[in-house]
Amino acid sequence: MPISQQDLQVLQSTINARLAAHHTAFRLSVHFSVDRVNDSRNNPAITIAELDSIFTRLIGLHLGKLLSLNNGDTFNIRCLKTHINMPCAVRKQLVKGVTTQENIVITVMRKKHFVAKDAIEFHV
Repeated sequence: MPISQQDLQVLQSTINARLAAHHTAFRLSVHFSVDRVNDSRNNPAITIAELDSIFTRLIGLHLGKLLSLNNGDTFNIRCLKTHINMPCAVRKQLVKGVTTQENIVITVMRKKHFVAKDAIEFHV
């Protein structure tokens, strides 16, 4: 069953609620949400439960390292169990005297032997 845009909005809101106290958030790009998440090359199809599990484990295992990234850094989230990969980019900005961090999830794919171009990789 394909993942709906509403499912992705709920996922993004849930993730960001967990991260709000740390002034950080994830934004799923249009390419992620429209072009890739339901792409037939993801075999088997990616599920919303898999994505939720990946973000939950990422936050639990790597929050400190994630928060230490710099503006303009890029990184890959690699799930060793499902072979889902999500290349991301960091955008930090000063908002009302507080540094906020937006992590833009550029794309998503299920690919066992994906070669990330990013030097930073978070394994979950």
